[in-house]
Amino acid sequence: MKLYLREAVRKYRWQFSGMVAWLIQRVTGLLLLFYLFLHVETISKLSQGPVAFDQAVGTFNSPLFKLLEIALLGTVVLHAFNGVRITLVDLGIGVEKQRHLFWYVAVGIGLLVFLAGAIPMFLFAVLRV
Repeated sequence: MKLYLREAVRKYRWQFSGMVAWLIQRVTGLLLLFYLFLHVETISKLSQGPVAFDQAVGTFNSPLFKLLEIALLGTVVLHAFNGVRITLVDLGIGVEKQRHLFWYVAVGIGLLVFLAGAIPMFLFAVLRV
């Protein structure tokens, strides 16, 4: 049974990478669009005066919003690195290795960049160490 499972994983491990990358790009793009509207709404509070803006910004100081900022960082990093991969493939660079580019560049290096930003954010903004 173990041998069969190992063969199946080896055979299909890269098969759905393109579909996963496509879906991730669309979902992260929609999440970033939602964030953009939230950002514009918050900035528009400036036209109502400093008190209204301070109230709006004050809601973003809770630990929950700090965790959402970490999620935003992950969304931006994944969208950006997957976008770089898509651009390289569109330019004809790494077409044969596009699945590897997704897993190693978009996910692998993206995870390292995310952790480099998320760990300090978590320590200093959420835990307030």
